[in-house]
Amino acid sequence: MRRWIFVLCVVLWPLQGWAAGYGVYEWSARGNALGGAMVARDGDPSSVAYNPACITDVPGGQIQIGATAIAPSATMDVKSGTADDMDFADSVWGLPTMYYTQQLSDNYWFGLGIFSRVGLGTEYEDADSWVGRYNCSRAAIQSVSINPNLALRFSDAFSLAVGVEATYLNFEYDMTFKHPDIPNSDYLHEISADGWGYGMNLGARYRPFDWLAFGLTWRSEIQMTVHGDGDFKQKGSTPLPFKSTDVTGTEPVPESVTMGVMVKPVERLSLEFDAVWTRWSSYKSLIVNYDDLQPGFDDKLESDKNWNNTWRFQFGAEYALTDSVDLRAGYVYDQSPVNDDYEDYAVPCTDRQIVTLGAGWKINDTWVVDASYGYLWMKDRKYEARKEANIIELTREDAHAHMAGLSVTYRF
Repeated sequence: MRRWIFVLCVVLWPLQGWAAGYGVYEWSARGNALGGAMVARDGDPSSVAYNPACITDVPGGQIQIGATAIAPSATMDVKSGTADDMDFADSVWGLPTMYYTQQLSDNYWFGLGIFSRVGLGTEYEDADSWVGRYNCSRAAIQSVSINPNLALRFSDAFSLAVGVEATYLNFEYDMTFKHPDIPNSDYLHEISADGWGYGMNLGARYRPFDWLAFGLTWRSEIQMTVHGDGDFKQKGSTPLPFKSTDVTGTEPVPESVTMGVMVKPVERLSLEFDAVWTRWSSYKSLIVNYDDLQPGFDDKLESDKNWNNTWRFQFGAEYALTDSVDLRAGYVYDQSPVNDDYEDYAVPCTDRQIVTLGAGWKINDTWVVDASYGYLWMKDRKYEARKEANIIELTREDAHAHMAGLSVTYRF
């Protein structure tokens, strides 16, 4: 089972450092095209992730399978005259999703989602020459959430849902360091650990009129504890004084609240505005404990984070061009949680914006195909030198990404 989950996480590896912190919101092609503004509008199977109370709109049984591909790019402009600039590694990252919904009766629905709430993949083009390798040369968070829900429709206007969430997380972190007592010594430290965590979620949707609806979703914090290995590899000519050891660490999946309102100014057009609050302040520090003491080092690796709570604002518009074709557009403004006093090279994010387009095609009563495209860009991040954290003065510039999504729904 663990091996199967790990393989699934490799496939579910999210975008390269382009999330707000390490949060992920790309849960379906329709949702992507609408900027994620899905908490109050008419539901589809992916509503399990956005607001499971909306699956009471979904008749019968339905399965949706989809994926989002992300192609990011950025440059670290080093201000020192003796070090080269460094680009992020060229990669295309895939983020698949799967949903199943089943109407149980006139008032009860079941929904199951497999998606990722958090993820990170920061990798530099040439780790050996990257001047920031003493802080971080590679950081990865791979996760998959398995989220069953039960939704109850109290009336045509009001629905509630409750769910449980099992999250598997794989954490990897590479850094190079010099032994404090040995000159001219570079050692690569590779940490790999994984574990399970559990949480819950609640959703509500109130639609007093066909043209007006309100939605609310809460997802609990999941405090992940991961166990794995800490390996040391010799990079220079100096003999390796360290030995591999078992490690234990913690990483939060933060609590979040999403609230939104949907209006239909005309019969075929729906507009929705959402606000997402995320309690990133739960991420106070990265701590990795070593089972075996290493010569000249403490029994743990600790890095202060002290992240800030954030808001994400998202807007989506959907227009029914015909009875079978829908056109969509969206906009997102996403705040960065990173505390400037503790910034690092593992999560080099800033406030980001996304513009999106997409379309949906109801082929017949059985099949629906949705497609999306998004362009993401972030503000430049200026790093001030902090010797104690191996941070040098540089600027992360021209950070952007292209995102393409596709989802297929089968109704039965």
